Amino acid sequence: MIATEIRSAVFIIDDDASIRDSVRSLLKSVGFHAEAFGSTEEFMKAERADAPSCLVLDVRLPGKNGLDFQDEMERAGLQIPIIFITAHGDIPMTLRAMKAGAVEFLSKPFQKEDLLAAIEQALARDRSRRDGQAQLDVFQSRMEKLASKEREVFFDIAVLSKMATRLSAADPVNQVLHEVVEFVAAVVECDSCMIYVMEGDDLVLRASKNPHPESIGRVKMQLGQGITGWVAEHRRPVAVAESASQEPRFKVFNELPEDSFEAFLSVPLVSGGRLVGVINVQSRAPHVYTQREIGLVSAIGFLVGAEVERARLETENSELSGKLEARKIVERAKGILQRELKISETEAYRILQRESQQRRKSMKDIAESVILNDELKGSSR
Repeated sequence: MIATEIRSAVFIIDDDASIRDSVRSLLKSVGFHAEAFGSTEEFMKAERADAPSCLVLDVRLPGKNGLDFQDEMERAGLQIPIIFITAHGDIPMTLRAMKAGAVEFLSKPFQKEDLLAAIEQALARDRSRRDGQAQLDVFQSRMEKLASKEREVFFDIAVLSKMATRLSAADPVNQVLHEVVEFVAAVVECDSCMIYVMEGDDLVLRASKNPHPESIGRVKMQLGQGITGWVAEHRRPVAVAESASQEPRFKVFNELPEDSFEAFLSVPLVSGGRLVGVINVQSRAPHVYTQREIGLVSAIGFLVGAEVERARLETENSELSGKLEARKIVERAKGILQRELKISETEAYRILQRESQQRRKSMKDIAESVILNDELKGSSR
């Protein structure tokens, strides 16, 4: 089948041939174009259709696991929505996958209706992303036909309107940040664009358009460090037209060749008075940043700040729910140990703690084992 004839595609990666064959057969039976692979390496080497797509990905794979492959795809800028499937899932694993933008996390054996619903959602997300990029391409085409001043006004309105629309779509924050990088790079001609997000006491690089995508998540700095840290601390933009590396506030990273950049623009992301992060734009050639460029990047930063703050609150709520669920499981296991061993609550807790340390598993995992053993004993009675 010719790639351009494919309306949408679903890719399956699972080292279990029976699983990938059954999933592929199911998808083909309902009209999907499906392709199956036994490993991530096989998937990356294959020629894929340029159409709305999604990936059904097993978590436990030989060599690189599914979660690590999700990170690799993000660093490589490969934006294919992922549906995870696994026979050994847990809450931390699920939270990591969903925080990184996964559409769904299904436990084997899963209901075919749940898989099909997740695939429809993933394909709809990818269609939306592609439509957004197509609209941006149309805007840029129209811009070229307008007079210089009209082109600037038209583009500014189009960019902000499109940015607001994308943010309202409630996509995963990582996907939004990558799109913001593309938008900013279109607004200001540059060689590098990076977004740092405030996480705890550190500014962490979370999205980037530069020759070193592997630096995402690794590069960190504190408030006051470098121009980025200064902008975060004072919540004011800084624009350096040339010799940026000679600026006293500039910070050089071993991971990034920032000292080779001449021009540097740094703008804070703020939401409701709270610092959320910083957008950096860099150019290897000298460049005088206009008030229009600074103002437009600042406006995008304001929109993005609100979205990142929303995502942060959702993540905190999700993590809190996970902790509460784990606590309930531990409390239930303590009660079982107290009943079976005729011991105090403190002694029961110490047993769970000791088993956790010796087996190198979380207390939640140990508690689940205690509960499962008790249920098996009860059913045998």
